[in-house]
Amino acid sequence: MTVMKLEKSYLLTSWKFFLALLIGIPLLAYFSVRLLEKKYGRLPIYASNTTLASDNQTDGNLPPFVFTDQLGNTVTNSILTNKIAVANYFYTSCPSICPKMMLQLQRVQANTNNMIILSFTVDPKRDSVARLMKFALQYDVLPDRWKLLTGNKKALYHFARKGLFITATEGDGGDADFIHSDRFVLLDTRQRIRGYYDGTSPEEVDQLLTDIKKLQNEL
Repeated sequence: MTVMKLEKSYLLTSWKFFLALLIGIPLLAYFSVRLLEKKYGRLPIYASNTTLASDNQTDGNLPPFVFTDQLGNTVTNSILTNKIAVANYFYTSCPSICPKMMLQLQRVQANTNNMIILSFTVDPKRDSVARLMKFALQYDVLPDRWKLLTGNKKALYHFARKGLFITATEGDGGDADFIHSDRFVLLDTRQRIRGYYDGTSPEEVDQLLTDIKKLQNEL
């Protein structure tokens, strides 16, 4: 009788173990694939903020720009040549989302290398070079890694709408026109948009940091 109970117990244990393997192995494989995709998978290529590009061969088509950084130096599209970049729009007197975004960009600056951050003001009338420099010092901006940019308002707004596609609104960059966005835009070394992120969310910025590594692995 004892032998039979042991055999039944062994069969029951073996069956449960087999069932656990049957369920567990596919789940383990699934989560392993998802983890690898998250870490190493290829990022999408955007033609705009709502449209994926039709192929992965075409280079980006950012509008040409000429702006001025916090040191008073002229900055053009050439700064993006062979560089991964994170771009956003802000203004120094912003009381709400901009301070949160700047703190997250500090994280990007501290946890990356061989890439550049471009922060464009939406308020060039007040955000002079001197004011941008004071703001840069406040957030420990490294000028070779992170550019705070001002310039012609129409050009700044055109680049936001037709280059980075951070807003769906239309406007002429006139006195009454205003853009306010929490988006961070990830650009690859071919000046193509590869991702959009909520710049006030630590979790989304964590993903941005992961995606920067993915782009670096593509090189």
